[in-house]
Amino acid sequence: MTDLITLLTQAGHGGHGRVSFRREKYVPKGGPDGGRGGDGGHVIVRGASELATLNHFAGVREVHAEDGEIGGERKKIGSRGKNLVIEVPLGTTIWEIAENAVARRRQHRYGIERLMPRDEMPRETYEIEFGQGGVPGKQKDSLDWIIPAASYEDATLLTGKEFKSLKDGKQLVKLVEILEEGQEVVLCQGGLGGRGNEAFKSGALTTPRLAEYGTIGEQRVVVMEQRLLADVGLVGFPSAGKSTLLSVLTQARPKIAAYPFTTLEPNLGILSSTERPEHQAGLKTGVPELVVADIPGLIEGASDGKGLGIDFLRHIENTTVVLFVLALEETTIFDDSLTAEEKAEELWKQYEVLLGELQKHSPAMMEKSQQVSVNKIDVYPAELRAALQKLFVERGLNDLVLFSAATGEGMNELRSKLFEVHTQSSASEDSAGDLDPDAEEIPQ
Repeated sequence: MTDLITLLTQAGHGGHGRVSFRREKYVPKGGPDGGRGGDGGHVIVRGASELATLNHFAGVREVHAEDGEIGGERKKIGSRGKNLVIEVPLGTTIWEIAENAVARRRQHRYGIERLMPRDEMPRETYEIEFGQGGVPGKQKDSLDWIIPAASYEDATLLTGKEFKSLKDGKQLVKLVEILEEGQEVVLCQGGLGGRGNEAFKSGALTTPRLAEYGTIGEQRVVVMEQRLLADVGLVGFPSAGKSTLLSVLTQARPKIAAYPFTTLEPNLGILSSTERPEHQAGLKTGVPELVVADIPGLIEGASDGKGLGIDFLRHIENTTVVLFVLALEETTIFDDSLTAEEKAEELWKQYEVLLGELQKHSPAMMEKSQQVSVNKIDVYPAELRAALQKLFVERGLNDLVLFSAATGEGMNELRSKLFEVHTQSSASEDSAGDLDPDAEEIPQ
């Protein structure tokens, strides 16, 4: 799964204005008729719900919109460069590493959501001497980079760990987050076509040999980061049974095998409210479905870059509810040298490690609603079940859910609990928004 890519994005440059004069039989002094150059094409990012990954960018390092064409004779305007539309999956955040001067000017004045007005774009004229042809080269035609974080060459192949380091160090600029189908933003605005000499004629200057260069298009080096949009994220150690749980809760069919790290990329499934016992009893169940994400197994040190932990942890950031899935190895369950209390303590340590990794990755993770559960309960003796409930209650977790994805035991309780926690979380977010003292009043 490709979920982190770096791109050089280049809008089209504006076409140069033309210097020409009308030359027709019986019209000896036809005057200037050089047309304006065509505008360069924009680079546009659009949200597409049918896309699930950024795989279509694998191996792509640069994308370019078309340049505008030079103006023509007889006041003809040069053709406009075609826009380049980049489609990305929902949940994609675009971060900026570097930009050129024209991109920086627009961002500082108007933000990424608006275009720079034509009259504010810097223009530069050129002059053609009598008998000279073509468009003279600019003395300064460089794309002056303004680098917030690193050079383009250093930034083209970022690992998840390097990306997190740049983001934590506030060396990246967040441009936009694509969350809705059809949402569009002009990532790079095309350059403006220069005016031809026809635009410079006046009573004092009847035969101008002046025209304008087209302006430079915006150029940015960006990182596109995809994070799954899910209501519930399954978090646990390898072999905790998360993939089996996803297959039981939803119609998803992830790879399941009896060895660690079977899941190497997140999987999504839909949990329908029709699976809830309340719905089957004819009761109103509120939200119709939940999107559940199976996050590949985490290990201690994941937030520091061990394994693929950072790449996996990013996908939990967009979830509403974190479901911790704990499970003991069978060798531990049937180890007669350990008491039930000691085995319960092992599960608590699992929870603490997972919680610590989330917190180290991003303190904001602690604000998410949480539900703790224990899988594979069908092989747990009664005394171990009792010890688990007692330990977790003593430490402040009163709603521990015991279940077995293999046998179905406790699954109805887990389904109901997930809908309940999600509903409570959504309600608290709504009420917090209503009470926000800094929220701007919407004009009537």
